[in-house]
Amino acid sequence: MKMTVKNKAGLFVLIITAMAVGGCSGNGETSMEKEERATAVKAVQIVPTSKELKKIFTGTLEGERQAVIRAKIAEAVDKIYVPEGEDVKAGAAIIGLDKTGPTSNYIQSRSLYQNAEKNYNKMKYLFDEGAISESAYDAAETEYEVARANYDAARQLVELTTSISGTVTSIDVSVGDYVSSGQQVATVATIDILRMKLGINASDIGYFDVGDSVKVFVEASSKQIAGGKVVTVARSADPVTRTFQVEIEIDNAEHLFKPGMFGRSEVVIERFDEIVVVPRAAVITREDKNYVFTVTGDRARIRQVILGTEFNGTVHIKEGINPGDSIITVGQEFLDDGYKIKLSRFVDAEGKEIEL
Repeated sequence: MKMTVKNKAGLFVLIITAMAVGGCSGNGETSMEKEERATAVKAVQIVPTSKELKKIFTGTLEGERQAVIRAKIAEAVDKIYVPEGEDVKAGAAIIGLDKTGPTSNYIQSRSLYQNAEKNYNKMKYLFDEGAISESAYDAAETEYEVARANYDAARQLVELTTSISGTVTSIDVSVGDYVSSGQQVATVATIDILRMKLGINASDIGYFDVGDSVKVFVEASSKQIAGGKVVTVARSADPVTRTFQVEIEIDNAEHLFKPGMFGRSEVVIERFDEIVVVPRAAVITREDKNYVFTVTGDRARIRQVILGTEFNGTVHIKEGINPGDSIITVGQEFLDDGYKIKLSRFVDAEGKEIEL
């Protein structure tokens, strides 16, 4: 059958109308889908908590009593009498230098001392027998005492001893090394109690009072922590460094630490009780204002907040959030006020994470 012009025109209008209706229907469904699509988020229920604001200060550990042994003459190292880590008594020889070296008069002074000792013993016998005068005996005694003193002095130059009892915490030379006068060769220290001296800026010195407790730890094969306390706080600054010296005493009864280690002391500078804290990443900034998103049913609600002190990865919320609120911590960057959400994970008031 032939289609008339009138029929053709009617068909054209019908097609155009159908396309228009279809197009409108499709756009409406897409907008609706976008509006109702739920964003997967993670939320945390807020509970009041207590926090401590801490600051780290660094220093080197020292023995409560410490003796640094130095060479008094330039000579080669001949012996190491005591290995590192061994306990010694005061007066024990730690390092031996070459007694026959060019700067040592040990051999000569020993010979003079031995001869003077023989002569003194002989003169004493004769004096006791009445065979010599008192002045001759006194001269022999004086010669002996002078020779003994010279020998002791020469021996102390080549046999380096410790002035305190303690533990050999370092041996800084090896046999055969040629040391110079004044060079450090070993250290002996008492290590049951250690000390750490800190140089504190004027802006931080107010954080320290005698008797304050601190934590001290070092970076070694593992982190070892010991308790300590502040024992001295300088009243005036060092004129050279412009810092105030603070000394910390550390309980090292288990000998976890050694003198010479680089330590860090953790000091609590402020405490906060029963405050609202959220992860710092949960806070978003828009136009210089801070916001968080809360969970209300299946919707996200935006709230402006006032921030307080920042801690390690968290921040105090001074205003805008109350205990019991649920804060979105993951997915908030994709949200706006009223957006539909779906909780995929939730951390309850006891800190237990629930996967939904």
